Amino acid sequence: MSESIRDNRRNFLKITSAVGVAGALGGIVENAGAQQKTIIFNDSGGASAKAADVAFGIPFEAETGHKLVVTAPAEVAKLQAMVLAKNVEWDVAELVSQEHRLAIRKGLLQPLDKSVVDTSNLPPEGFDDYSVAFAFYSTAMFYNTVKVAEAKRPKNWKDYWDVANFPGRRALRNHPVDNLEFALMADGVPPDKLYPLDLDRAFASLNRIKPHIAVWWKDGAQPAQLLQDGEVDFTSGWHGRFFALANQGEKRIGVEWTQGMLKRSWAGVPVGAKNPKEAMKLVAIMINPKNSAKYAEGIAYISADPRALQYLPENVKAWVVTIPERKSRMVIANEDWWLDNLEAAQRRWNDWIAS
Repeated sequence: MSESIRDNRRNFLKITSAVGVAGALGGIVENAGAQQKTIIFNDSGGASAKAADVAFGIPFEAETGHKLVVTAPAEVAKLQAMVLAKNVEWDVAELVSQEHRLAIRKGLLQPLDKSVVDTSNLPPEGFDDYSVAFAFYSTAMFYNTVKVAEAKRPKNWKDYWDVANFPGRRALRNHPVDNLEFALMADGVPPDKLYPLDLDRAFASLNRIKPHIAVWWKDGAQPAQLLQDGEVDFTSGWHGRFFALANQGEKRIGVEWTQGMLKRSWAGVPVGAKNPKEAMKLVAIMINPKNSAKYAEGIAYISADPRALQYLPENVKAWVVTIPERKSRMVIANEDWWLDNLEAAQRRWNDWIAS
């Protein structure tokens, strides 16, 4: 073989090798782009969705390379329809209170992959075989600290019902959930003896407070606004809404945690989810203590992992409900009782509120 032929062959091999490597690299880059997934977390919306996007979306993308999109609202009926149609749009679903129990009963959730989702640092009320409680919050009692003197601030629901000794305009939610428990505690039922709820006794107690309720609120943002605007002096409400106002500099909001209803929002992976591996990773990220604390900075809701508390700023720590002393004063809502009895309780409430 002549020298010129050898040189030409060497050049050809160099060129074809370079082309092959470039082609291979191009294929890798193209495949990497194609493999990036969009993972859907269906959330209850509002401040929760904004907090989730920051607290969970950023670390999820950093750890997996996949993008997180947060949708809303959380609806177990839609989840069931998607599972039955075998066309599940959500990779992780938020399930609030008794809807979480309903999803499990109907077989809508996959078992947790414990090799990915570490629940070893969560107390029993913070997880089950199918989901984790990523957001503990409370329906508590709030008051206007300027209009209501310290001695006239209710310390429990019995005080709230006592309009003679604790005068002022009051608001409650137009719904049986929480109000039945409040009414029973106001009537002297110990918090650990509430369930099963005695509906006759609860409505008899509600009859006593009904004439003194200035507003029956319906929307979660309403009670905080009522208090801020001075329309009421006392109200029940979901504490994240009041935290938002306090975080914006509103100094007239006081809170009484005693006998508040401790609530849970759960996260689970639906049966038929398109990206179950990535979904389980997202659930794990949601209960990571640092990420959970970051979520609390946006809405004051937090997981049950006690390690998350050490990462909280002081202004946020004053509002989270898993602080042991605060949590011990509250009542964990019985999701199974409400799932079994909500329909009957709602019918009776509708008749009562209209009478």
